[in-house]
Amino acid sequence: MQYPCVSIVGGRGTGKTVFVGLLGNTAINYSVEVKQRFRYFASPEAVTKIQEIVQSLKLRQWPQATLKGSLSEYKFSFAYSKSLIGILKGKFMGSFKRLESPEREFYNIIDFSVYDISGEDAEVVFRAASLARDRGSSVLEMIPGTLETALDCNVIVFLVDSSKTTMDNSRPEYKEMLEYDGLMASLMSLVALYRSKKYGVEAGKLFPVFVFTKFDLVDKEVLKVLGIPENFDRWLWDNSRYRTEIEERLTKLMKRFYQHTLAIIYGGVIMNVPLEKARMFVSYLMTELSEEGTPIPRVVKASDNASYDIAYSRSEYVRFIEHFGTIADKIKKARKVPEDVASVTGVGR
Repeated sequence: MQYPCVSIVGGRGTGKTVFVGLLGNTAINYSVEVKQRFRYFASPEAVTKIQEIVQSLKLRQWPQATLKGSLSEYKFSFAYSKSLIGILKGKFMGSFKRLESPEREFYNIIDFSVYDISGEDAEVVFRAASLARDRGSSVLEMIPGTLETALDCNVIVFLVDSSKTTMDNSRPEYKEMLEYDGLMASLMSLVALYRSKKYGVEAGKLFPVFVFTKFDLVDKEVLKVLGIPENFDRWLWDNSRYRTEIEERLTKLMKRFYQHTLAIIYGGVIMNVPLEKARMFVSYLMTELSEEGTPIPRVVKASDNASYDIAYSRSEYVRFIEHFGTIADKIKKARKVPEDVASVTGVGR
């Protein structure tokens, strides 16, 4: 691909649609609150889709899941303000014409597409590997085109369904956890194999991100083993800025319950794809019981006490957005964009 892009991959029911909606919701709120530092824009198609998802959640309803075999492309633009020193440097060291430059030149801009593939497509990987072995062919020849498009991106967000995590081997979730570990390991292996075959030594130019979804459904005993308090929302808030403790606990979760996945992550370096450099984040959407006794999204009074908002891991999504600012800077430096040129980093187009 000519420009890097962002893709979201994960098994069936990992919460990709909700993740995209909450990311859009956070970008909207965050850009209004700190417009001097961050700006957000979305295509009409993305605006419509995000509106549908957020509206459903605020009405305490679950949004429609991604359909089997579909590939939804959401186009976002995240703009990160350059430092005052950088702006002054550009004005005085460059031409005075820069003073008349468009305002967008004072931002590091990420234009990207988020590919939300269905869980069914992701699970094709597991079946394709067995079929390829039986036929004596490469698994790369059997993956669907939608998944191949996602694997071609420079930023890949892996969603890990943490609700499947359990220490009770008598529960059906235990078998699901083991199967999911195998599925995620297969996805990691496919990413490394695909990028190594296609890009060779350049395959390492990948920015992986891991998001542990449905964290509100993690068993309390699991939290205790990991050293995470039951009121994890407060713990996440307190540690969201300096993330060492959060990432240590999430790595411990992988070590205890998703060892095969973690082993392939560590082994990616063999294929020139250093997945272990990934950042980790938590996603949760608080729920409550409806009159029928089924879990539904929880909404709460906003800080202005005049509106309602979704009860979710907002601080984690803010850190996620800020992380993209770091990625933008790294991509810019890798391309060696001159200082006197508008710093526009394209992620997707």
